[in-house]
Amino acid sequence: MKPRGVAICFAVLLLTGCAAKKDYSAYFAHEPRSILVVPALNETTTVEAQTQYMSTVSRPLAERGFYVFPVFLTELLLRDLGLPEAGLVQQLPPERFHELFGADAVLFVTIKEWGTKYVVLQSSTVVTVSFVLKDTRTGTVLWESTQSAVRSSGDGGGSLIGMLVAAAVTYAVNQMVDIDYRPLAQQANAQAFVMQGTGLPSGPYHPNFGKDKGAYSP
Repeated sequence: MKPRGVAICFAVLLLTGCAAKKDYSAYFAHEPRSILVVPALNETTTVEAQTQYMSTVSRPLAERGFYVFPVFLTELLLRDLGLPEAGLVQQLPPERFHELFGADAVLFVTIKEWGTKYVVLQSSTVVTVSFVLKDTRTGTVLWESTQSAVRSSGDGGGSLIGMLVAAAVTYAVNQMVDIDYRPLAQQANAQAFVMQGTGLPSGPYHPNFGKDKGAYSP
């Protein structure tokens, strides 16, 4: 390939990521109708991250056309079975979730980042979430994704004094109030589930079921 062609291909990769298209053959071989979302594994130091995140995950999956088992009822049932922690739940073989709930697929979620970073004069609030969807009869990985949503502070108008003031105000406010990370979690979910060609194909309860399959095929 000519150097110019290599440069163009690299630019397309950076802008779209389309060249590294996902393989959906396993997904379409099993094509789940129902999804069980087990408690998210929280790898951050923010204790409330798991509870806040779990309140955001059911709706976008249901809107993609899947039956989603009630997440908090699922957690209660798992606790009754002696599995109070997400780490223990995610160690169970996927087949066990079919035995317990009759679900077609189980979604494992890992919260990688959930907080605000301060770098010199700016701050960034970041939510990063990793997803793995597995078939509950065979344990086959059907789909996986990792998505980040970021909200950055302003620069105070560009002047050094303005940036210092903005940074100080942002830091002070963040120390006094609880930040609502759920909009960022919702954004990460949308990026993961809805993006055509990399997200989840429309489920059986969606009007586009079967119609968008070409967008996920090689």
